[in-house]
Amino acid sequence: MELLTADATVVSDGAGLARRLLRYTTPERIASFVRAGFKPTAAKRRLAGGSVALHIALVNGSPAVLGVVDGRVVGTVVFEVADGKVASLRGIAAADGLVRLNEAWRQHETGAPVISAW
Repeated sequence: MELLTADATVVSDGAGLARRLLRYTTPERIASFVRAGFKPTAAKRRLAGGSVALHIALVNGSPAVLGVVDGRVVGTVVFEVADGKVASLRGIAAADGLVRLNEAWRQHETGAPVISAW
């Protein structure tokens, strides 16, 4: 929680399962979102279509973690940083929200994942 700015926020599409965007604004809720989001589970692997490899990348100029299965981006968390702290996180896992990111992913050299089997 010490890595967050005082007014940090999270916005997530709920992996495409939520009817509306999810928004969190308290440090405790943000920390809970991050812990839950990055905790690997069998259900998340089934939803993603397999074991996820995690890559670090820049998305629209911001640092991001991308989840990739079989060369396809299945989710991303983009970090907006201000004054050395995390000001916002944007989580996208709905397939229709990842179309352009997948196109870019296929066109660039991706490098090795930071975690190869999540």
